[in-house]
Amino acid sequence: MIRCPAALLSAAAWCVTAGFIMQGYGTAWAVTAGSTTASEKIELQREGAAWRITITGSLPPQPLSGILAVGDLTIRGSRAGGIRYTVTQRVVGADEASVRRAAEFCRARVLNGQIAFFQPAAIRVEIPVSTPFVSVSSAMGMIDAADLNGSVRADAMAGRVMLDRVSGDVEIHSNGGPASVGTIGGSVRCYSGGGPIRAVRIKGNAYFETNGGDIRLGEVGGEVRAFTAAGGIRIDRADAGVFADTLGGPIEIGGATAVQSMSAAGAIHLNNVSGSLQAVTESGGIVAELLPGGTLRDSSLSTRAGDITVWIPSNMGVTIDAECSVSQSPQPIISDFAGLRIEQRRASTVALGKINGGGPRLRLTGVGGRIEIRRK
Repeated sequence: MIRCPAALLSAAAWCVTAGFIMQGYGTAWAVTAGSTTASEKIELQREGAAWRITITGSLPPQPLSGILAVGDLTIRGSRAGGIRYTVTQRVVGADEASVRRAAEFCRARVLNGQIAFFQPAAIRVEIPVSTPFVSVSSAMGMIDAADLNGSVRADAMAGRVMLDRVSGDVEIHSNGGPASVGTIGGSVRCYSGGGPIRAVRIKGNAYFETNGGDIRLGEVGGEVRAFTAAGGIRIDRADAGVFADTLGGPIEIGGATAVQSMSAAGAIHLNNVSGSLQAVTESGGIVAELLPGGTLRDSSLSTRAGDITVWIPSNMGVTIDAECSVSQSPQPIISDFAGLRIEQRRASTVALGKINGGGPRLRLTGVGGRIEIRRK
């Protein structure tokens, strides 16, 4: 809630300065004085000591490149022509006249295909569903955009970003709030200064990076690259290769055709994977379940403090090169397959040999735990 008119008068000077430019995450917005839309309706409703300001406006069909808000921003695609918006703000004012003056500063500014709202209000904008590209930004609130056939770029300084049912590509920049995407028809690039990231279904490639939070992805049709400085990474299904890296958390990956995964402090679980597998953890166990009928390539699994368990389809040809050191187990290496030669050496136990006539080399290196080679 904002008190007026004093707070809004200072905001007004900030908003309507001729040639004012706001820059954030590479997006520049220019707004000139007097560029408000003509087709607007302002309604005031008394709510105890406060007033609710509601502004509804519309624009005729025109090219749209960007939408900027200070507060919460909701964007929806619409099959109706033109652009429609609603601004809602709750303020405390001495009388209706002062509140009406404050409402003037809540009105939209429009210039060269860009719409700007410079008061911390709740904004809802409906734009043509066929808009090929739109850049949306919020300085103090969340962003919620959905039902668009084009591509979207979303920049949030302090709030959550939520994108869903977008047919094109998506790019998200968050200063630290959570980011989530639902169903995206193109590729996704997402950067967060420190919030968790969630995704349900992505048709194209995906790139996710956060300085502090978990990354949880559902289905990804393309390649995945995921990085977090402090959190876990979970990918339910990836139809292509995966690169996952975390400085502190577990990694769980399903269905990938190639994997490179590294964790400084967490377990790694690879489920129904194939192709080249490279997994390294400094502290945690590794479980790898190979895809029946899949094609394995030369791979390596390594942990410095934990167990390694590999589930191999009964008819898959693999050449095993395993070494387990500093283990307290009476059986440092266990195998369900005949034909492996397990030897106790001076400082380690090794297992060498071919399964089902041999095939791609699978290197297993463990320290402090044991290695299990299981039939799936």
